[in-house]
Amino acid sequence: MVLAGKKVLVVGMGASGAAAARLCLARGAEVRFTDKATAPPAAAGLAELGATPRLGGHDPADFLWAELIVLSPGVDHRLPEVAAAARNGAEVIGEMELGFRFLRPPAVMITGTNGKSTVTSLIAAMLEAEGLRAFAGGNLGTPLCAYVAGAQDDDWAVLEVSSFQTDTAVSLRPKVGVILNITDDHLDRYDSFEQYAQSKFRLLANQAEGDVAVLCADDPEVAARLGLAPASVWLYGAANDHRPGGRLENQRLALELPGRRLIKLDASRSRLWGGFNKLNILAAGLAAAACGVSAQAMQRAIDEFQPLGHRLALVAERDGVAWYDDSKGTNVGAVQAALEALARPAVLLLGGRDKDGRFALLAPQLAAWARLVICFGEAGASIAGQIEGLAERQVVADLPAAVTLAAQEAKPGDVVLLSPGCASFDAYAGYAMRGDHFRRLVAELN
Repeated sequence: MVLAGKKVLVVGMGASGAAAARLCLARGAEVRFTDKATAPPAAAGLAELGATPRLGGHDPADFLWAELIVLSPGVDHRLPEVAAAARNGAEVIGEMELGFRFLRPPAVMITGTNGKSTVTSLIAAMLEAEGLRAFAGGNLGTPLCAYVAGAQDDDWAVLEVSSFQTDTAVSLRPKVGVILNITDDHLDRYDSFEQYAQSKFRLLANQAEGDVAVLCADDPEVAARLGLAPASVWLYGAANDHRPGGRLENQRLALELPGRRLIKLDASRSRLWGGFNKLNILAAGLAAAACGVSAQAMQRAIDEFQPLGHRLALVAERDGVAWYDDSKGTNVGAVQAALEALARPAVLLLGGRDKDGRFALLAPQLAAWARLVICFGEAGASIAGQIEGLAERQVVADLPAAVTLAAQEAKPGDVVLLSPGCASFDAYAGYAMRGDHFRRLVAELN
């Protein structure tokens, strides 16, 4: 792709947008960048490099000026200004797509509603345990455009990919593509659940002979769309034999792959716990096997891998009550998985900024485990209305009030679980900030 002399508008000045702007500048493009914020942190540095800032809103004239528009993941590709630019002849792509056009190492790409970051990091750890060099990033950590601006001296790029990034993808082609699960999420951005599910499967659209798709047979929405995968499909699940593919055998994982002897892995020493994480380990093992990683290297990575932050992490145990931070649980499916993994009476903290989640789907888990649901934040009243009759619930203003009430109501043997089922942006810059605040609030309890 030739960027020299091209008029490029980058929309959104988060980490991904800033990385895209820097890449375009380095390759000789004429760059403008726009953001609704008046002073995003990256703006001054980009201006010093020669980009033109257009801040405090989106000017339609900038979109009509551009020959190429690069969207950050958080920017809706259906914006009227974007549609008008496309009609005017501009190419519209996302930051991930731009980066992929300059990517040299083969790529493993992972998507799904939940578990993406854990599986991405674990695959990279398995590759490194084999002695291979692996970059882990994309929607996790370092944006792809930042990586391809460097030396690209790794053997594999392991990329977390969100549905927002597949929405604006044209040429993405993972050598190994992984779809973990598809449950309700981002329905404030999509017209329907089906549209969201189709977006996930766009990850595989350009795969061909020689590529591998690792798909969860136990997820009904993934299983219903197997026909959308054009490459060789490796299935995995909790019980049934999948050839090629993998299955769980209590604490062991069995992988049956073309041209290889049966691989048995032991998950009993893994720090990733819960049935859903066993499936995540299995998915990572299959993807790593598709990259040529040995069973011995996979086992070392499984044994040594440290869980990522704010994912069903034990914060404290006080007076017989265990407090868990699952702030990364930003959708209903994640809340279901957390309650099922803990399988103990719970005081559940739900709330934040709603993404049109269907909280009534929690009915089986609430009936089995929720002793009290505390609904907080911008979505608190709405969530309480959705779960009326499904569990005892109370509405409070914010997370500090939720923690105070949970401390009063929890009994010995209970867990207090922050698994909000919502985005954090009503009160925090991200789920990590919310989780950190929760940890401080728990530490401050008398």
